Amino acid sequence: MIDKLQQLWLGQMVREFTDICFQYQLNLQPPVLELSGATNQLGCWLPEQRAIRISRHLIMEHPWDVVLMVLKHEMAHQVCSELYVCHKTGHGKDFQQACEMLGVPSPYNRSSGDLAGVVFQAPEDRQTAAGRRIIDRISKLLALAGSDNEHEAALAMQRATEFLHRHNLDQATDVNPSACTRLIINTRSKQIPTFRRAICAILRDYFFVQVICSSIYDPQTNNSFKTIELLGRAENVPVAEHCYHFLEQQLAGLWQKNRHKFQGNSRTAKNSYYLGLLHGFAEKMATQAKKNDINGQTSLKTSTPGALAIIRDNQLQDFVSFHFPRLKKRSARGVRIYSQPYDEAVSTGKTIVLHQSVADKKDGIQGLLRG
Repeated sequence: MIDKLQQLWLGQMVREFTDICFQYQLNLQPPVLELSGATNQLGCWLPEQRAIRISRHLIMEHPWDVVLMVLKHEMAHQVCSELYVCHKTGHGKDFQQACEMLGVPSPYNRSSGDLAGVVFQAPEDRQTAAGRRIIDRISKLLALAGSDNEHEAALAMQRATEFLHRHNLDQATDVNPSACTRLIINTRSKQIPTFRRAICAILRDYFFVQVICSSIYDPQTNNSFKTIELLGRAENVPVAEHCYHFLEQQLAGLWQKNRHKFQGNSRTAKNSYYLGLLHGFAEKMATQAKKNDINGQTSLKTSTPGALAIIRDNQLQDFVSFHFPRLKKRSARGVRIYSQPYDEAVSTGKTIVLHQSVADKKDGIQGLLRG
């Protein structure tokens, strides 16, 4: 069984190699892909044999996105050997240029990029002092938004969104090379339902992150699962990630509380209710955004504050292109809804107040704001 699974891993790496070449428009001939039993050297490029070896230990012990970074590191060595005709095996200027071509980020573009130590390195502090102050302030405001007093809760959420809004007006001028970061949410699902795409739209429009719906391979089950990737400024991404988990939790809780009111196909009714809640919440965010836009700086008549900030942020655009050079937009398909649960949920959605709950402390903003 293990031998069969390892053959499937090799087949997946062949597909990943082909896809990377397509995405980054590289004319590389496929090498021989092998698995090794090494635990320290996670990958290596062997120019004489035209082979890339990847450690079985790496695949068994680490997420697939880490495996892809090591594979890209070795492909960068292949670029040096075969495209640059460079016989040196180091990590100098040619290698760094190859990493740039392949979208290999730090720390995987270093000399330790194919060694076990790089996987266990503590993540770099990608948050500026100003960014840490932003996150701290948002955390405190979201905690206040959990107040039982409806007026106090709404005011705290409004202040939190206003604070994010004001902060992001000038962010596009920040040229800090480590200002942007990327976070992958693995849905463990084969599809991204319409309500999750609606959450993604809210994150993009009001929480200042670019959202990419993609997929990632799971070597343990030989399946691919849909992912939601958040790319943005280091202080915006954890707030958006918290909002994602918070909204999913609220949708499920409110449906369980109110499902007895609706008849008909339970799946369609549930989906209709979810979409109604999110529509109401989005309307509430839009109203707050207009209040925050006192001087008309974000042209909210034609664009949401988050979407406009993303367009204006050249550094974030470059960061997104670095990871997704052939990004394509797909239009959403129409979805069947029931009017009764949808209409009722719109009103309920306008009462949702984003805050920190006990459950969120594990997977939400609390768990991401350390360091």
